[in-house]
Amino acid sequence: MPTLDTGYGRDYRNIPFITLSELKPRVWITLSDCNFKCKGCFSFAREPIGEPMRVEQLINLVKKSSRRYYGDTPLEEAVITGGEPTLNRHYLVDLVSQLKEFVRDVVLDTNGYLLDDAYLEELIEAGLTEVMFDLKAWDEKLHEWYTGYSNKRILANIRNAYGKIKLVVNTVYIPGIVDESEIESIARFLSEIDKKGEIDYRINRYNTNLSHEKISRNPYPEEIERAYSIVTKYMKNSVIGKSCVRERKIEVKRGWITVFPDGTSKRRTLDDYRAENKRIKMGSATVV
Repeated sequence: MPTLDTGYGRDYRNIPFITLSELKPRVWITLSDCNFKCKGCFSFAREPIGEPMRVEQLINLVKKSSRRYYGDTPLEEAVITGGEPTLNRHYLVDLVSQLKEFVRDVVLDTNGYLLDDAYLEELIEAGLTEVMFDLKAWDEKLHEWYTGYSNKRILANIRNAYGKIKLVVNTVYIPGIVDESEIESIARFLSEIDKKGEIDYRINRYNTNLSHEKISRNPYPEEIERAYSIVTKYMKNSVIGKSCVRERKIEVKRGWITVFPDGTSKRRTLDDYRAENKRIKMGSATVV
C-alpha cells in the first residue's frame, strides 16, 4: 500500500483552474493532486499542478469570475473536484463552509477513500449537499491493480453515507477490465444499501483519447447499453453519462469557460481538453 500524504497541515491547495458552465450558473473547482494513480485516469490534475491558493484566495476567484460571467445571477451549484479534494480535510471543510454562503448546492466529487463518518459529518455540517463517489471497481484485487489501493474503505464509506446526504456513484466502463460483471456487482451492492431507490448510479465511458495510459479500447455502444440494461434490474436511478457532466440529457454542444488563478479566462471545448491532455502526456505540464 502506498504511503498516503494528505497534506493536512498545509493552508493551501494547488489550483490549476476553475471552470464555469455555459449552460447554467455552475462552477467546477479543481483541487489538484491525488492519492490514487488510476491507470485509466483522464485528469492531468492528479499531479499537484497549478498555483498554491488559500481558501480565501480561491473564494475570491470564484466570486469575481462568476460575477463577471453570470452578472447578478447567483450560483446554483459548485462542484469540488480534482485530483482528489479530500486530501486536506481542514481546507475542504473551510472551502465548503465559505461556498455555502453564496452557492445553493455544494457537491463533492471524490474517490471516497478518506471520506469516513466523522469527515462526512463535518462536511455536511459545513453545508455539503451531495457526494459523488467514483467507485473504480468491485473486485478488491482489480481495484488495487487499477488505483494502488483497496476498495474496502470506499465501500464502507458509501454504505455509511447513505441516508445522510444525496448520493451519486460513478463507474467508468473499461472493456475487458471494468465491464458488465463488475458493474453488475456494484449495482447489486448499491441496491442492497438503497431499498428506496435514492442513489443515482452513472456508467461513464472509458476514452482512450483522454486516458493517461491506454489500457483498453473505447467501449462499443452495445456494450454500454447492455451494462445499462443490467443495472436497471437493480437500480431505479441509473444513467449512461460522462465524467463531470451534470445534466443527464443535453442536446446542445457544450463548452466551458476556464478561469486561471491570475483571473484570465478562455473558452474550452472537449476537443480543446483532449488536445491539452495529449500535450501533457507528451511531457508538457503547462495548461494554456
